[in-house]
Amino acid sequence: MKIRKVEEKPMKLHTKEGPKLRIRAKGKTKTGRMKVHKVKKSPLSGLKQRVKTSNSSIQIKKQQLHVLGRKAAKEMDGGEEIADSIDVALAFSYPLVSAASKGVKLLRNKKHQKDKQRKEDKSKDNRKRGAYSRSDSDTINAKEVERRKAAIKTKNSNLKKKDGKAGGNKSENLSYKSGRGSAKSRMITAFITNMWADEEEKASLSTAAKQTVKRELAILIKKIMATVLPGFLGLFSVVALCGVAVVAVLAIIYNSPFAIFFPLPDSGTEDVRTVLVGYYQEFNEKIFELEESGENVVYKNSEDGVPVSNFNDTLMVYMLLYGDGKAAYVMDEDGKKNLKKVFDEMNRIDAASSAVEMDVGDSLGKVWVTAYCPCSQCCGPYANGITASGKTARAKHTIAVDAYNPIVPMGTKVVIEGTVYTVEDTGNLNHYGNDFDIFYAKHNQTSQWGRRHVEAYIAEGNTNKVSVTSSGATVQNLTYKDYMSQNALTDDQKEVLEELMSADASILAASGEVGTQVAQMAMTKVGCGYSQDKRMQEGWYDCSSLVYRLYKEAGIILNETASTQGKQCYQKAQIINKKDLQPGDLIFYSYEDNGQFRNISHVAIYVGDGKMVHAANPSRGVVLDPLRTGNVVFYARPYG
Repeated sequence: MKIRKVEEKPMKLHTKEGPKLRIRAKGKTKTGRMKVHKVKKSPLSGLKQRVKTSNSSIQIKKQQLHVLGRKAAKEMDGGEEIADSIDVALAFSYPLVSAASKGVKLLRNKKHQKDKQRKEDKSKDNRKRGAYSRSDSDTINAKEVERRKAAIKTKNSNLKKKDGKAGGNKSENLSYKSGRGSAKSRMITAFITNMWADEEEKASLSTAAKQTVKRELAILIKKIMATVLPGFLGLFSVVALCGVAVVAVLAIIYNSPFAIFFPLPDSGTEDVRTVLVGYYQEFNEKIFELEESGENVVYKNSEDGVPVSNFNDTLMVYMLLYGDGKAAYVMDEDGKKNLKKVFDEMNRIDAASSAVEMDVGDSLGKVWVTAYCPCSQCCGPYANGITASGKTARAKHTIAVDAYNPIVPMGTKVVIEGTVYTVEDTGNLNHYGNDFDIFYAKHNQTSQWGRRHVEAYIAEGNTNKVSVTSSGATVQNLTYKDYMSQNALTDDQKEVLEELMSADASILAASGEVGTQVAQMAMTKVGCGYSQDKRMQEGWYDCSSLVYRLYKEAGIILNETASTQGKQCYQKAQIINKKDLQPGDLIFYSYEDNGQFRNISHVAIYVGDGKMVHAANPSRGVVLDPLRTGNVVFYARPYG
């Protein structure tokens, strides 16, 4: 086999010039060297750069192995292909070498420790076998070495003799070939050894690379977390703190008087407003009884003759006193008891009566007087409370005379048992031997009166002096200012109460969607006709039928006359103040002494912007007018 000798050349490293950029400026293309700008490094910039350039700028240790192996391969047949294979193998292994160099070193140290341990173990085993074994072995090995040396010496002497006969050139060729052969053998052996070493190193590098990549990734994650996590934790902390703060604020609010301004959570008990409405209903029933019995009822607080509603005042005082530090909106037995206590302090009736001497007219002498009520037992087919004069009968006011032989004319005022009555009704009294019949609201009161023989006087005139009982009742509807004036609160409590009452009243009211709907529909009725006979026909209304039909369309059923609508709202504690008017609210008026509830004779619908819609009269029909505040009985919101 003929071997070509290739001249050894030193390894030449090729480097590329720096990248060039083609820069286009003002329509021309310029070529220039790329400028490198310094960029402020972040904590991760170093790690990012190492990861980015790990496959392009890896330093290879022990490159002599590659150079020598490639030279040895080229000097043998087919060496070029082997050399190329070495290049390819090393090209693939380069990216791993840098990343795994530390791992390989650890593996080699570990392997060295294992080999050392094996030698030590083998040495221990040899020592256990005994000294005689080692002596015999050494003797045998020495004899074998001497025998081989003698054989080699004999062979060499034979070769010299043979070479002497062949001549000097042949000896030189043989010596050259032996040298070449020895060099070739050494090179091949070294190459194969290096290849095996490369294979083992590649396997070691592959395993080490995986571990190193994991380790580098873990380091990367740690650095990312070290850089990003504080910011994330800061943001999370802010959000968490905000959430905790919101929860804390809500907890404080719902355990303070201001809880009433927020949607109250379901506590498993009644709503505080619902309970308070019930207390007002019971209170108003007592007022009705006084009015029906003829008592003159007046209110401590009124505005333009209209009673002031103190619903919100009572609610706020309760929240102030019992909403500090605990949930006052929880209407358990204790809550109801506390609310009733505050209610009674701010809503009470002071009844008062006095007898005064007054000038009256002539005496009618002793007369027989009975009593009746608007029930069917007393009035038969006329059991509707409407008198012969067309007015509604009222207790301690209305009195009847015989229809065919009246003792006094209709409309006469008479004094009986210290009470002034007005003759407004008639009946078949003489048939039963009676002169007067006094009206009472309830049948049991008529039974208590029975039939009496008493002196009667004409109220107008100055002929006689009689004792006339002046009775009445004052409703103490205290406002929050009245409550503060009692010095029952501290200065701090007064300040908080002022803040509570200065809040927008609409927050305390129910949703105004129903009222807005009614107000909008009322505007569409402007221009319709007025008729009491056709009040339920399309296109025709009177004041009460307009209210009744519009609210019915909105889903709320009211009574059908103005006075009964007013009484219904009053009984349900739906009275509001003028300053709290919203679209859809009702305004009740009194233009005559008709004997009906609070003498209510008209009702209108507030539509906002200081305007109201109402069925005025037959000549005007349904009209839009400015809000009128004269002759108002009260304002009401018939929902919520």
